[in-house]
Amino acid sequence: MITRLPVFFDTFLALPLPLMVLSLLAYWGALAYAVHRFLVPWIAGRKGQKLGHMEAEVPAQIGLAFGLLISFIAIPVWEQHSLAEESARTEAAAYREMSESIDDEQPEDVAGVRTALRDTVSFIVNEEWPQLAHLLAPRVAADPIRELRAAIQATPDDSLRSELHDLYKQAATARETRLRIAATRPPPARWGIVGVLAILTLLGVGLIHAESRRARRMALGMVAVGISCCFVVLFAYTRPYLGQFAVKPVDLQDLVADLEADRVPESTTTVVATEGRVTR
Repeated sequence: MITRLPVFFDTFLALPLPLMVLSLLAYWGALAYAVHRFLVPWIAGRKGQKLGHMEAEVPAQIGLAFGLLISFIAIPVWEQHSLAEESARTEAAAYREMSESIDDEQPEDVAGVRTALRDTVSFIVNEEWPQLAHLLAPRVAADPIRELRAAIQATPDDSLRSELHDLYKQAATARETRLRIAATRPPPARWGIVGVLAILTLLGVGLIHAESRRARRMALGMVAVGISCCFVVLFAYTRPYLGQFAVKPVDLQDLVADLEADRVPESTTTVVATEGRVTR
């Protein structure tokens, strides 16, 4: 029994959207052509004389089941993508507020927290976030994050320590949500059932127009395009950290740039002060 999607599925989801659209159109177009050229003539004969009259309600019921299943799948997919975006914003906001809080304190009191915060955000952006696209377990070793917690615990000011600890908990909760979403995979049975219903819909539409080749071509072509659009919407958002619409750490990248910019003047000041003492 297949419990995990093949590796090439990740490769497909990482394709640019235009290429993904063309691939799905080609795939379902080829299936529609196979139904038109081979399956329908084999079942109903070249002019539909073997099958007789087929009621439209039969493929309509299959198409309805396909549409409802697509809707039920699309809703949690979009909700999960929105949750991934919200978690990224919450995590970045917590670290941003932490940075602003330590900026208001004496530099010597929060020097360790400032350094640990810079290392933590840099680690998330440069090392952890690139792993999210192919993460299989909701756990990533994160020494900088543990060092940040230790630096907060070592803060002498109780009120500041309490504030930083609350912000740290907000960021940690958002990170856990982000990692859990990244490690979630849609079950293969979901795609298998949707694919079978889509093929049955194509076959049903083809059998309805078994007596007219031209009408059959047009109907199957339109249905194939509609099915391709449904799969494009699902595939584009089913993995929030993979593909063209993947959630990016934009806010965290801006925070890294700000923290790095703050470090340059500090280093320059230290060098100038040292040179001044040597001169004296």
